Amino acid sequence: MELFVFIVFQLLIEVQSNNAPTVHVSPAVFSESRSVQISCETPADITVKHCDFTINRKQLEIKVSPLCELNLTGAEVLRQAGGKSPQSVNITCCYTIKGRRKKKSSDSVPATVTVLDQLQKPVISVTEYENHLGITCKIPLSVRADFTCSFYYEDDAILVNRDSQWRSSVEKHICVFNPTLSDLLRRSVKSRKLSCDYSLKTEPDIRSPHSDTHIIEALPQARLSASASVLRESDTVELSCGNTEELKMEMCVFNINGRETYSNPSFSCQLSLNASQISVWSEDQRSSVRITCFYVVKKGQFNVLSPPSDPVTVTVQISSSTTALVTMTMTMESTASTSTSTSESTQIYSTAADLNSKTNLSTSRTIQTTSDSTVHTSTDQPTTTKHTAASTPESTTKTETSVPYVTHTEGQLLHFCLGSSD
Repeated sequence: MELFVFIVFQLLIEVQSNNAPTVHVSPAVFSESRSVQISCETPADITVKHCDFTINRKQLEIKVSPLCELNLTGAEVLRQAGGKSPQSVNITCCYTIKGRRKKKSSDSVPATVTVLDQLQKPVISVTEYENHLGITCKIPLSVRADFTCSFYYEDDAILVNRDSQWRSSVEKHICVFNPTLSDLLRRSVKSRKLSCDYSLKTEPDIRSPHSDTHIIEALPQARLSASASVLRESDTVELSCGNTEELKMEMCVFNINGRETYSNPSFSCQLSLNASQISVWSEDQRSSVRITCFYVVKKGQFNVLSPPSDPVTVTVQISSSTTALVTMTMTMESTASTSTSTSESTQIYSTAADLNSKTNLSTSRTIQTTSDSTVHTSTDQPTTTKHTAASTPESTTKTETSVPYVTHTEGQLLHFCLGSSD
């Protein structure tokens, strides 16, 4: 029996729940001078005599037509709730069934509306990390609504607009803007004054007062000094990075030719470079490099970077002997390459006298030929000669000598070239 009663009770609750109305409000947030439209949605298969509305469980003394719709200003809502703005209230509705017996439905699930009068001033805060900024505009309202924030420069020029985000941890709305320090501060601008305000998305013409002003100041530009601008091959240049206000620097970074791969962090803010390093880093820029630096200071828990210094140019002066050596090396490489190509495609003919002249050999050195080599005079009568190289070129005048051809290897040709340059 007890089980039967419990089941019947649960069924009654379920039927009653299924027949409960639904309350709708629009807009959910509004000012005292604006109106809110409230409607009570009833089941379609039920004939409704009228609807009743309650605000914070207090029934309104207003009779509503069978359409179950109601318009109230923000001031009327506050008067019925017995409070002042800003205030959030819960609105519910129920309906009475038309018939002989007056039977009321259960209450709807409450809908929350918020009445605002004058919006309170927001709070602006800024955090800096390296070259990035975190600018936050905090809205001092716990009401659930959609807001839009505007961030301003000192001259009331709008910097950017951002939609609000609800932070449940603090039950507040915030708007966040994350520019870089370079976006706000150019070299000609040393500081910026920032502020923010907010408005309801549903009523953009109603704005809060501006927040207090927050000033962002740039660090002094880094100053780079070099002990020399022109180096000899054995020299070293000493670089020093600093600032004009004697700020405590955590570290400095030197950039060579604007490339991060050549960045050199230094906790002493000093750097030594020798001529060899500069020559390597200069690549095809004729042993000349451009160097800049910046320094890092600590603000609170974050590191902040300074603007980069003006560039300093350092050049390695190559001596004339080094230039001659480089030129000679290039010439030898070119000659060897040309000789190799020639030896592969042609046969080189040379007399014994020419070979002695090019190699600085003594006149006693002989060229070995075959035993049937002969020398013919220009006359008709054959003349036999010894196979010995002539002591002077003049001895072969008016004599046609049959000289065997020699095919020289690449190593012999390079030896000849080097011998002739002595």
